[in-house]
Amino acid sequence: MLIAFRVGTVNLALAAMAVVSPCAHAQLKEPTSQSDRELVASVSKRLASCFTSLGVKGTFALAPTLPAESELAAVTLLPATGPVVNDGYAYWLALHASRKQVYVRQVGGFAGAQKLYGPIAIEAQCG
Repeated sequence: MLIAFRVGTVNLALAAMAVVSPCAHAQLKEPTSQSDRELVASVSKRLASCFTSLGVKGTFALAPTLPAESELAAVTLLPATGPVVNDGYAYWLALHASRKQVYVRQVGGFAGAQKLYGPIAIEAQCG
């Protein structure tokens, strides 16, 4: 969406970005089985301290794109740890259908930047 307005003789254009889908082409997708719910909860608990409202702790590979939605078993919010700050980061966790890896989408910060981390091994821990 583009919003334009006139200030004196100068035209200013502001781009407003709406995050329609936090994981690019994937919508939030709840785990369908109890074992997937438990797996997502376990991975979220382990990775939450890595992905904070101030940024990422640790080194994770960047992924160019998220796998196709049909290859994802679940896409859920990943609770960010750390202080509540303006322009802090929010995260989404995408569980690959193989149940062996996840992807984490980071959204926020200055100008709503986005990064995609992954693939991250399912047993990865912060530290």
